[in-house]
Amino acid sequence: MPADPRAAERDRPSIGEIDVRVTSFDLPGLGVIDCMAVTTDGTLVVCTITALYTVSRGGLKTLLAGHTTRAGFTDGKGGAARFDGPGGIVVDSAGNVLMSDRNNHSLRKVTRTGAVSTLAGNGTRGYQDGVGDAARFNRPLGIAVDADGTIYVADCGNSCVRQVAPDDGAVSTLAGDGKKGTGFADGLGLTARFYGPTALALDTHGNLLVSDSENDSIRRVTTAEGRVTTVAGRRQSSRGFADGEGVVARFYSPIGIAVDGNNNIFVADTLNNRIRMIVGAAARVTTVVGSGQPGKVNGTSSTARFNEPWALAFDERGRLLVADNNQSCVRVLEASLLPPRQIPAVRVLLLQVRACSPRTQWCACCR
Repeated sequence: MPADPRAAERDRPSIGEIDVRVTSFDLPGLGVIDCMAVTTDGTLVVCTITALYTVSRGGLKTLLAGHTTRAGFTDGKGGAARFDGPGGIVVDSAGNVLMSDRNNHSLRKVTRTGAVSTLAGNGTRGYQDGVGDAARFNRPLGIAVDADGTIYVADCGNSCVRQVAPDDGAVSTLAGDGKKGTGFADGLGLTARFYGPTALALDTHGNLLVSDSENDSIRRVTTAEGRVTTVAGRRQSSRGFADGEGVVARFYSPIGIAVDGNNNIFVADTLNNRIRMIVGAAARVTTVVGSGQPGKVNGTSSTARFNEPWALAFDERGRLLVADNNQSCVRVLEASLLPPRQIPAVRVLLLQVRACSPRTQWCACCR
């Protein structure tokens, strides 16, 4: 007799039943960590505003590409390359780091040896599908790659999700419409609307999960046809916090997102200073850790505090790594979690921000 899927849902532990502990490790000398990813061998890859580093298990930091302080838009190897505000990174099956270079409005590739090339975009802001430097982006942030090599990008400034074909590098729009602007609407392809999508993660079914930051919601996009549905949260006139199922739950500018091997969705609820979890078909939202009060405090789920967490990344051991606002350290959430089946998933966070949204004093698209 086949297993009853409802039984599996009932047996799935709530976060209150999981032993959660938060620790941290510092990365002195790097400044603010802007993006992070974990490779299959457990190497941590982190970005600052101008450089990309690898961090070994023993904590050894090595410059992979870019400059410690100088921004720019230059392909090259190692220290000769230049970036300007990486918005998100992911590691493909060959070990290359794929990067959304936010302020250069482009997508870059960094090989294991630090050779940097531009995949799409040419440094000019805009909205245009096309191949290579004919394509245009507007402050791209979250980035993900599937098993076939298709790259997905949260084109934050254009409020849409783009995709890059693995065969010819052609950029097309999967969902949302950069010409129609912002909004909040489920639908198919160009009929859907986002408002400042920031982070992406793939689940085990190949669907994209999107942190729709200015809509205070988590959306799902089918990669086969670009159909958008709302998983949890919804745009409302006032921001807030509430656990609950689906659209009953409330977030406040969620930024980072990650999915574990059981398809549990983890969200950095940035301005609520909490880490949230979304479970099951009913999209039950619970708070993993954080009281809402800002701070850098390690401890248990009831005592630990975060200060505007934005980037999330799972390592190969199932630990959830968290980057807090304006701190050169990584917070580590240890719990009974299954690592993602495809390591690594997307990791993204914002840099410095300024007012550009009528709903908040800052948004993820802007420095």
